[in-house]
Amino acid sequence: MKRVTLGLFAALLSLSASSAAIAQTKNVDEVIPMSDPDDPYGSLGWRWPTTLYTITGDYGESRSDGRHKGIDIGVKLKPVYAVADGEVVAVGEYTSAPIKYVTIKHDDEDPNGNNLITRYLHVNDYYVSKYENVSRGEEIAESGNTGAPGEEEDRGYHLHFDVNNENTKTPSYSDTINPEFFWPNVLNFATLTAESDHDHFDKNIDNPEYYIDQILIDHVGQDKFYEWMNNNEPDDRTLTNFKKHFNVTDKDIKKIDNEAKEKAKEKNKKKKLKNK
Repeated sequence: MKRVTLGLFAALLSLSASSAAIAQTKNVDEVIPMSDPDDPYGSLGWRWPTTLYTITGDYGESRSDGRHKGIDIGVKLKPVYAVADGEVVAVGEYTSAPIKYVTIKHDDEDPNGNNLITRYLHVNDYYVSKYENVSRGEEIAESGNTGAPGEEEDRGYHLHFDVNNENTKTPSYSDTINPEFFWPNVLNFATLTAESDHDHFDKNIDNPEYYIDQILIDHVGQDKFYEWMNNNEPDDRTLTNFKKHFNVTDKDIKKIDNEAKEKAKEKNKKKKLKNK
């Protein structure tokens, strides 16, 4: 775990929660971080990842599947934004639940020079592809309730957001950083809503075997992929079983991945020209 000591800033987190201005649900687009000498992240200028600030799940809270590694933001079918410039390193389906996700490796680093990685989970749909470069504030997805408890009853809408500096697309709690460090002027962000229904046990959540990239889903076909998903129990929806069922080899995956890189290069060139 690559950590930094936040000292005074951590203490200020608990002492500053009384501000009425930051305890309300807000409907604004931007958050301008305040500077604090003990906080290495507050001055990065990250954009808030969506449009509302209702927090339905705190970082570090105890759950049946362990400590919560991010925050849950109570939004339903709202835009999801990249918090900073970076490259999409994963986008697809977490198959056990299943959950649609986007993962971005940012240009921003921790004090030790490790790139920061953010994840956006439970999205209804995503608008970016693997290896695509994204800019701060770019719309990357729509929030949803995929894989959330209550999904079948049209409940459980929220955006899970987490940050890690361990260069991993599937972080454990010990890999992550409290998101509050990135927005110190919205400490405690908002009062928790009534009861969260996100507390459920999912023993596979840290296992990369259950994350299948969209490029592989496109390779076999969306309909065939979901047919495979529906015909298998959650514990059996592994990448290994996916490869066996669709006769996809590691060599095939490498080729598919290289093709995705080439497509992304062209897309990134066009985006760069458009933004000039």
